[in-house]
This record gives sequence, C-alpha cells and structure tokens, in this order.
Amino acid sequence: MSEKEFKTKVSEGLKLSYRRLVEEHRRTNTPLIFSENGVVKYVDPYSVQI
Repeated sequence: MSEKEFKTKVSEGLKLSYRRLVEEHRRTNTPLIFSENGVVKYVDPYSVQI
C-alpha cells in the first residue's frame, strides 16, 4: 500500500466516524462536547454540517 492510498483510506475512515458520531448525537438528542483551548464547549448536533 502506497502512502497516498494509506492517506486516502485514513481520510475516508475519519469522515465515516465523524458522520456516525453526529448522526448518533442527533438520534439521541444529546450535545456534542468538544474542548477548545482547555474550555469545554457544548454544540448542538443539528448545527453541525455533515
């Protein structure tokens, strides 16, 4: 597997994981939780673009 193929597969995997995470939070109606510069942020999953 070349480096380009590896990067493509990793990128596809990250996109799929992100999509599944947002869909699950929308389904359960729970906020997404992120940390930005040490500050915890709660984000409405419906305001996030898939």
